[in-house]
Amino acid sequence: MGHRQPHSLAGMPLRRLLVTVSCAAALLPLATPAAHAADAYPTKPVRVIVGMAPGGATDVLARILAEKMGPALGQPMVVENRPGAGAIIGTAALAKAAPDGYTISVILSNAVIANQFVYSKLPYNPDTEIAFVYQLVDAAVVLVADARQPYRTAKEFASYAQAKPGKITYGSYSTGSYGHVAMSYLDERLKSRMTHLGYKGEAPMLQDMLGGSVDVAFGSVANTQPHVKSGRLRYLGVSGPRRMTALPDVPTLIEQGLDDAPFRLFGWLGLIAPAGTPRPVIERLAAEVSKTMKMPDVQERVRALGFEPVTDSTPEKTLNRYQQDLPVWKDLIERSGAKL
Repeated sequence: MGHRQPHSLAGMPLRRLLVTVSCAAALLPLATPAAHAADAYPTKPVRVIVGMAPGGATDVLARILAEKMGPALGQPMVVENRPGAGAIIGTAALAKAAPDGYTISVILSNAVIANQFVYSKLPYNPDTEIAFVYQLVDAAVVLVADARQPYRTAKEFASYAQAKPGKITYGSYSTGSYGHVAMSYLDERLKSRMTHLGYKGEAPMLQDMLGGSVDVAFGSVANTQPHVKSGRLRYLGVSGPRRMTALPDVPTLIEQGLDDAPFRLFGWLGLIAPAGTPRPVIERLAAEVSKTMKMPDVQERVRALGFEPVTDSTPEKTLNRYQQDLPVWKDLIERSGAKL
């Protein structure tokens, strides 16, 4: 009788069983550190880059998140302002950071969408160097006018501009911003020959509007509302598909007959991380943001900024939103001729 190999209880030859177990054991060290790192995250403070100056709506939103999420994560979230060049400086710093979850950024959608069509060259590629984590808010903007002007609604403004070509000046808070390209589109549609006055920021634009140099402009609720309440500016309408919770009595542009694709568009603010950040870390961040955006006090503070909080976003939904907005912005910017 020939020599028989010993068998395992399952009937597998012992030598093959030992080889199988050894191979499986060899793989364990490869998977375990990554899994443990994700489970332990974070073990040190998390840096939150904001590509805008302190005090603006993007900065305030980032600080609300840091205040609420830090205790939930068990580590401080430290906001770092890196303003300049249409948020390019801050977004580039995020894109080049280590993909370990310890550097994230709160951005206005223009930083990753419009900038790639406005600027001839960017120091980052949103498609390959950025991971989308969560769409934080919808950020519609308001069309405001100098209260001394005769029009009281967006519909009246459009009729006035069409009837008096060359009469109107409009401001924008940066080249290639929504306020620039949407008004340029409307000017083309109405054949109204409006004069564009570009600014580096919303504050100087509004100062000139209060001084009478600018007739109309798109702006944020946070910065325009004090001047509307004082009676010096007037709301004409709201961009996007629905009215703002903060301004329930101000009709949308769509309601007033300006229903082209550019007027259905509205911006958003999102949380991003460097591409290559471990998926479990991104999911942890997204889950904590969702919890934060559902808090009643957070929603109240976010709406006071003129934003609508998003409570059901995911990394996939945020990426989809980015991809949907790209062609609309590309067309608008190319039509406007905005280029830096």
